[in-house]
Amino acid sequence: MKQLLFVYNPTAGRQRAKAILSDVLMVFAQEGYQITVRPTLAQGDATQVVADTAAQYDRVVCCGGDGTLNETVQGLLTLPRDQRPILGYIPAGTTNDFSRNINLPRSTQQLAKVACGGVPRAIDIGQLAQRQFLYIAAFGLFTDVSYSTPQASKNLLGHLAYVLEGAGRLVNFPSYQVHVTTDQGLDVDGDFIYGMVSNTVSIGGLVNLPRDLVCLDDGQFEALLIRTPKSPKDWQSILTALTTQKLPEDGSVVGFTCTQAHFTSVKPLAWTVDGEYGGEYTDLTISNRPQALVIACGN
Repeated sequence: MKQLLFVYNPTAGRQRAKAILSDVLMVFAQEGYQITVRPTLAQGDATQVVADTAAQYDRVVCCGGDGTLNETVQGLLTLPRDQRPILGYIPAGTTNDFSRNINLPRSTQQLAKVACGGVPRAIDIGQLAQRQFLYIAAFGLFTDVSYSTPQASKNLLGHLAYVLEGAGRLVNFPSYQVHVTTDQGLDVDGDFIYGMVSNTVSIGGLVNLPRDLVCLDDGQFEALLIRTPKSPKDWQSILTALTTQKLPEDGSVVGFTCTQAHFTSVKPLAWTVDGEYGGEYTDLTISNRPQALVIACGN
């Protein structure tokens, strides 16, 4: 029989993974899989389990939030490319940004069917120091909201917990002096309140990038830098740019594409990687690993 490793986070979201477990396993069995079920026990557990055992399976499916998905990817990428099974994903977290990239259905049964038998698609992976990311690496305003918001608050309030946590920071927001260069000739520096390198159409469930500009397997990142506003007019320019997806002429928002970006800063920058803490750096290169992973997608 076909072998499937099912890794799920029992605390993700509102503990949704536990609620749908029986229905998901039934679909896997009906599709002809022999299933190994493994709940995560602590942070980093999914990475270790997948790294140690995934090569024995025809498919690996993870169920949880974006953090659980990132850990699973970390584990798969420790394996040689020809030993990496196809990855399936059943989102059960609070925001589930990445699921919007791969056209996943809504119902539990359909999610399970796609996870174990959906259209396989090769996607790019980002490399940040020793970590990989699926869809975003970011610094600055609000980026630590996901990993600093208590899990109990996430479970109770869902996405509203992120918004409330972030709204309380608007009075005294930090600014970062950063110099950025890319392989495509960009050279920019200044004071910024936010920066991101991404491969996604959805950011925090709040910002949606046009699908015709984002391709998951083209070897390119979409990146954004927001300069520190000095007046209400600057704030309005930034908000208009984010709403209309058009870069302003005043340079308050800098947008670009790249395969590799190099960030240097006077003080250490704390980075968020797929919604989880990714470390602090004063000198950092972020690179694209083209089509490094195969994931099951909806139609």
